[in-house]
Amino acid sequence: MSAADSTRTTQPAHGDFAVGLAAAARGVSFKAALEELLRALPEEHADRLMQELRESRGAWCSLLRSRGGELLFLGSALSGTITPLAASGFHVTVLDPDSDRVAFGNLRNAAHSPEAVRALVTPVAARLDFADQSFDVVVIEDWNLSPAEFAAGVSEALRVSRGEVVLTANNRLAYKRSSGRRSDFSIPSPLEYVRRALSPPRGERTLRGYRKLLFRGGFAPPRAFALYPHARDFTFVVGIDDQRPRLSVGPMEKKNRIKLIANAVGLFPVFTPSFALIGARPRVEREPTRIERILMEIARRTGEPLPRIEQLVATRGNTALIHTSIPGAGDDEPRGRWTLHVPLCPKNIPQLELHYRSLELVRKRFPVVPVPEPLLHGHIEGVWLSCERRLPGWTAPQVTSNRSTVARMLADAARHFAALVVRDPAPFTDADYEEQIGARIDIVLQHAAVPSTITALKRMRTQCRARFVGRKVARVLYHADLRGKHVQVARDGSVLGYLDWGTTEDAGLPYFDLLHLVVHERKQEHKCSAAEAWKIVRDRVQLRDYERRALGAYCAAVHLDDDSARALEELYPVLVAAMAEKNWDYSRPRWLHRQFQI
Repeated sequence: MSAADSTRTTQPAHGDFAVGLAAAARGVSFKAALEELLRALPEEHADRLMQELRESRGAWCSLLRSRGGELLFLGSALSGTITPLAASGFHVTVLDPDSDRVAFGNLRNAAHSPEAVRALVTPVAARLDFADQSFDVVVIEDWNLSPAEFAAGVSEALRVSRGEVVLTANNRLAYKRSSGRRSDFSIPSPLEYVRRALSPPRGERTLRGYRKLLFRGGFAPPRAFALYPHARDFTFVVGIDDQRPRLSVGPMEKKNRIKLIANAVGLFPVFTPSFALIGARPRVEREPTRIERILMEIARRTGEPLPRIEQLVATRGNTALIHTSIPGAGDDEPRGRWTLHVPLCPKNIPQLELHYRSLELVRKRFPVVPVPEPLLHGHIEGVWLSCERRLPGWTAPQVTSNRSTVARMLADAARHFAALVVRDPAPFTDADYEEQIGARIDIVLQHAAVPSTITALKRMRTQCRARFVGRKVARVLYHADLRGKHVQVARDGSVLGYLDWGTTEDAGLPYFDLLHLVVHERKQEHKCSAAEAWKIVRDRVQLRDYERRALGAYCAAVHLDDDSARALEELYPVLVAAMAEKNWDYSRPRWLHRQFQI
C-alpha cells in the first residue's frame, strides 16, 4: 500500500475520539482535551491528527474575492482550514458524516471561533439540503480523499453558491504524495506512477480535468493555484494562471537543475502534487481579492506605491506570510516591499503583537541590531495582520551552504546578540533560579508524560541550582527561538536582520539564543536529529573553530563564565521545550522524549 493509499486507514477513525470527548465532558478546556486525546492515540494517528488540525491549511483564504457572509465547508470537521475562514468574517457551516469528528470539531470551534462555526452530522446524499445560491462561498477540501462522503459533488456546490467555490484536490499526475504526516512524502516508482496516472484510485484528475468540473453552471473560468509540496502538508501557494504568488527559488533550489528546467518549460502545473481552484460567478469575478484590497489600504496608509503579492507562505507556526513587491522594481527599492504576517489561529495574534512591539523596541533601544522596520498592525479588511519592511537577501538556510558563510553569520550573531544586555551581570539568587530555570523546568514537567523524562527533569531541577546560584549572570532581551530561518543574510553570510520576535522575553537568560542557532545549523548541515546536534555542541569535541570563536566571543562580551555556559548547554533541551510549551497552542505528546531522548 502506498503512502497516499494508507492515509485513510491510518487517520483517527470513529471511536478514536472517545478519550478527548470524555475529557471535555469532565469540563476541561479544548486544549486539555486535545492533549489527553493525543497522548492516548497511537503515534502515527496522533501525528496525522495534528497535521489535519493545522490552521495553515487555510493560508489561501486571502485569495478569495468574497468579503464574508455564509460559507459552506464540505470536508473533515477537524480541518484547520475552518478556523481562519471563520476569523476572516465568514459564518461557517460544516458538513461531515462522522459524528465523532463533528463532536470534537465543535469543541475546537467553541474555543477558537465562538458562534462563527456550526458543524453538522450529514449523511451521504445525492443532493445538498439547501436552496439554490444559499452561500457566498462553498469549500470542498481534499476532494479526492472523500468523494463518496459527498456524493452531491461539485455540481451541488456550484448550485448552492452565489459567489465562489473552492476545490482542493490531488493531481492525477503528481510526482509525489504526502502521507498525511508532517514532512513525510513518497515518490512512486515509474511503474506505480504509470498505474496511478492511468487508473487513479480516487478519481484524481489533471488540472484541465478540475477546470472542467468548475467551469460550468454560470461560473467564470476558475483561478488555479498549486499547494506545494502537497495539499496535506504545503508551504507555498503558487499561482498557475498568473506569475504571482510565485514559487520561491533560492540559491539552494537553483542547484536542482532538473527542477529548474521543468519549471522553465512549464511542467510545474503538470506534475505539481495538488491544486486549489477557485471558481466564481461573473459578478464576483470582477471584484478584487481580499489581499488586493488589503494592499490597497496599506499603500494608502503608508503613502507608498501599490505592490502586488509575490509569495504566499504557509508557516509551520500557522501564520500566512505574504511577501510583496512592485512589479519591475529592483530589490533595492524598499517602497512596497512588505512582509505581512496574517495569524491563522487565535494564539498567534498576541504573539504577533509581541513581535511588532519587539521590532519597535530593538530599533529604538539597540539600533546596532538589525531588524525589519515595523509599518503597521491591526485589522484591515476584517483580517488581523502586522506589516513590516521586507528585508533584502535570503534566510540563512538558503545561503549558508559552506562554512565561510556560516562563520560570517555566527560571528555577526554573536556580536549583535551580545549587545542585547538589559541588566548587567549580578549574582544569581534563589529567586532568580526559580524564575529563570525552575519555572521553565516546571512547564516541561507538566507535559513530559514519559516517566523516565519526569524523573530526569526532577533530578535536573535540584542539581542545577548549585550551578547557578551565586554566579554572576547578565539578563538579555531574549529572542527564545533564533534559528537559521529567522536570520536574513547576504550571499556572504553577513546578517541583514533577525526575524520573528513573537517569543521574546524582556529579561531572559543569556547565551541560549546563540547556542540555539549553532545547534540548528549543525542539525541542518548533518540532517540529523535535534539530540545528535545538541550533543555535538554540548560535548564540544567536534566544534569547529568558527563555532568556538562565536560562542566564546559572546560569553566574553556578556561576562558569562565557562561553567555557567556549560550548565546552559546541559539545560538546552529543557529551555527549548519550555519555549515551545509556552508558545504552542497545545502540547505535542512526549515531545521532549521524542526529540532529545531524555
